[in-house]
Amino acid sequence: MHAIKAGFLAHSTGPVSSGTESGIDLNVEVLFKDRFLKAYPSIGADINLNGDTSFLYTGLSWEGKFYNFLHLGAFFGFAVHNGDLENNNNDSREYGTRVLFREALDIGIYIRDDLALNFMYDHYSNAGLTNKKNQGNDNIGLRLSYYF
Repeated sequence: MHAIKAGFLAHSTGPVSSGTESGIDLNVEVLFKDRFLKAYPSIGADINLNGDTSFLYTGLSWEGKFYNFLHLGAFFGFAVHNGDLENNNNDSREYGTRVLFREALDIGIYIRDDLALNFMYDHYSNAGLTNKKNQGNDNIGLRLSYYF
């Protein structure tokens, strides 16, 4: 492995989300070392602690350390979720498809060489590739990244 990341996110908060769902998400992610890619294969989850939509995701992460203290990261991949597809329920997001794209960005500071505190934004969507609903979801929050 390369890193373990964990933190808390405000669920359904951001430019796309309308706040129909709420609560806090527990975010946990593992990055693996890879000798051939210039990216880190990753797996993670956003687990909603309020009973709304949770996500399990996998994909690739790119990370960099700048000026010996600044952390920048990006993620692109796919996710599955336990939320609504299309049911016209005003209390939940409607994602249209069970498999979604996930993109994420984070920026932070290194507290030590092996520990960073990051502000993170992630977005889930089917990208409008189908004729089905595509309300998407945004989460924002903080997490710690431990590198080894």
